[in-house]
Amino acid sequence: MISFERYRIWQDWLKEIPALKDTGNGIIARCFILTKGNLGEVEFVTGASKQEIFRVYEWLSEKNLLSGLTLTKEEEEVEDEGELGHMAAVVQGKKKERTFTREEMVDFAKKKLSLDNKNIRFISLKHNVLTCEHGGRKFKVYISSSRDYESFRKSHEYDPYRVSAWSKGTKDLFSTYDYYAFLVKADKNTRYVTEFEDGIEGMLISQEELIHWMSKKVTVPSGMINFYIHYQQSKGGGRNSITVKDDREDPALPLNYLVQNGWSIR
Repeated sequence: MISFERYRIWQDWLKEIPALKDTGNGIIARCFILTKGNLGEVEFVTGASKQEIFRVYEWLSEKNLLSGLTLTKEEEEVEDEGELGHMAAVVQGKKKERTFTREEMVDFAKKKLSLDNKNIRFISLKHNVLTCEHGGRKFKVYISSSRDYESFRKSHEYDPYRVSAWSKGTKDLFSTYDYYAFLVKADKNTRYVTEFEDGIEGMLISQEELIHWMSKKVTVPSGMINFYIHYQQSKGGGRNSITVKDDREDPALPLNYLVQNGWSIR
């Protein structure tokens, strides 16, 4: 029989994170409660992928909801040994390195927009939204930034010629702005060749293009939309060999056509 304390924790989590009402997310979250937050046991019991577990872990960590779940010293040592333990350490700040700033992501977007759109003018920046003017038309660009999650993989799965970005948001967010810049800061150890020395990769997507992209994605009850964007290069191929896909879906969605559109306002 489930204890009242566990039931209370679960109800509190549901209030804080409505996305846990989704069956898959809910199973993972409840397993966190049952195992006192032991990531290794959550993976074993649920059979969920590391990406799915890590997504829920990030939600819980952002709301500081894991603080009430305490592991014994022995359990903490076991947890720290695995890949999921490494992911947790990154979120909690034990091994976290700040991989990018908002300013450098905004500067990258401005540079790309300026190169492809002569006489573009940048009017204002509020949070992650850049307001621009070009050809007498004002428009807004939402800048979605990600760190490179490729380094989170096991050693035999890690590909030094691939950059893995994770962007997420609600349907409202992805239906509000004129354009979306999906950006990722490549891991410092990557062999992926970026266009500039800042190590940033990304693409500009119009509202219409994003709607078309989302129409091919699987809808989840939580309402959250996740994009796992993989930029891949062949060994020695550099920027002439880039292939891009949304690996959140099965089969993955090819995105090269979006990259080929460049950063021109259309």
